[in-house]
Amino acid sequence: MIEVVAKRFAFEPARIEVSEGERIRLVVTSADGVHGIAIKKFRIDKSVPRGGTPVTIDFVASAPGEFPVLCSEYCGNGHDDMTGMLVVAARKSRQESCC
Repeated sequence: MIEVVAKRFAFEPARIEVSEGERIRLVVTSADGVHGIAIKKFRIDKSVPRGGTPVTIDFVASAPGEFPVLCSEYCGNGHDDMTGMLVVAARKSRQESCC
């Protein structure tokens, strides 16, 4: 489980590192107003209500790469700067991990 806090105008942590094929559970709360969390590659787009009510998002990190984490609910003048990064490390092949 990875806890994420959305607040004006940042995600904490801003960088989430996982491994390809890993089952991911994000538990997202807001520290102030209404926010959203979107990771387009994994078809995630959830609203995060004010008041600290957690939003749980389960998915599989099925592809390696770096994927932007965006706020999908307008939250003020710094909204466009509210970004993070999901980094999915490629799974090692059997030959690389052998011997």
